[in-house]
Amino acid sequence: MGSNKVSDAKLERVLASIAPTTLPMQAFGPGPVEWFERPRPVWAWVQWPHRSAERIACWAHAANDRVVFLRVPCEGGHWEPVVWRNAVRVRRPDER
Repeated sequence: MGSNKVSDAKLERVLASIAPTTLPMQAFGPGPVEWFERPRPVWAWVQWPHRSAERIACWAHAANDRVVFLRVPCEGGHWEPVVWRNAVRVRRPDER
């Protein structure tokens, strides 16, 4: 019989592939969404279904008075969660 043991590296890859949580469309409210010509650098609190929320350097590509649409870098691409506007602040381009 083979072993069902999962390596730490394999577990880490699986956990890294889980997308952040995103707000449902009902949270967007009635205000129109403004799509930015260029993504804006921001700090955002991003929530995950399997770990604590974390503050991440990412990019805002749209927003309204309630929510912000993000691009969060990840291995092999990016996630696009929608978060509450008050979870986001502008990041200077030189901030890391």
